[in-house]
Amino acid sequence: MFTATGIALCALVSLLTVREVRREWEPYLLLGIAVFFLLLTLPGVRESVSFAATLTSVAGEGVGVILRALGIAWMASAAGEICRASGESALAGYVEGVGRVELLVLSLPLLRELLALAGLS
Repeated sequence: MFTATGIALCALVSLLTVREVRREWEPYLLLGIAVFFLLLTLPGVRESVSFAATLTSVAGEGVGVILRALGIAWMASAAGEICRASGESALAGYVEGVGRVELLVLSLPLLRELLALAGLS
């Protein structure tokens, strides 16, 4: 986390500088920073995916759906924040809306199972 914090502070200084000198480069810098942080977290993501696969095979498909839902929510939120930071709040809303629809579609099989267990379907 210390590394990420240091990089975030450097990125902030870079963003403030770019905002003053070349404002049109700001979205590209934000995208580069987001990709850099994604690459920084990949070792942890690999370990988490491996653990999630093991957990899903032991605990059932419900855990896999929950983990996919967390991934969708995180991705929609991150994309929305990048869009919002670039001044495109309408696009951020669209991206987050698509994420909500994806979460709804993902949860439908679990809802069907719950209704079947309750004897309502």
